[in-house]
Amino acid sequence: MQKRNLTKEKIIQTAFSLADEIGLNQVTFPKLAEKLGIKYPSLYNHFNNMDDLRIGMTVYLLNDLNSILMKRLIGKSGEAAVREFAFVYRDFAFENRTAYGLFMNIPSTENTEVYRLVIETTSIIYQILEFYIKDKTQLVHKGRTLRSLLHGFVSLYSFGYFHGEVNLEESFQYMIDDFIKSLSTK
Repeated sequence: MQKRNLTKEKIIQTAFSLADEIGLNQVTFPKLAEKLGIKYPSLYNHFNNMDDLRIGMTVYLLNDLNSILMKRLIGKSGEAAVREFAFVYRDFAFENRTAYGLFMNIPSTENTEVYRLVIETTSIIYQILEFYIKDKTQLVHKGRTLRSLLHGFVSLYSFGYFHGEVNLEESFQYMIDDFIKSLSTK
């Protein structure tokens, strides 16, 4: 790859691809450079170190998630919006399984761009829940509940904890149904 074609986005996309192959924690500048067909010092023109790259990857991922959520939620409210958010979030996490691990490794408060994007995701959640809840404190509680349900489901599934004869999709549906019922009782 010629230097002029090397961009942050290309590096990030290649890092995600490499992480899918060898695992997120195994990605290094030398391995990434080999995959890109460049010398690894060239990566320092775009990222200070691996932590900086992981932050860039997280920003990229959160931008993508928020963009998809906003597009898919247009014109939806109430139960339809909650369901759409839940399914989009779950499907995004499953489709980006390796990259999803970044959410747990990059604290949202240590980088202003990551923090801004996490606040944006939270704002999307609040907007869909405001259909049911007007009290700010309750909105925060239910927003945290929804995020915890979704993250817990995705994480447990990803670590292989959901086995057996019961259909996984039905379990997810029941979880979202129960959450929506909890909103309707407010």
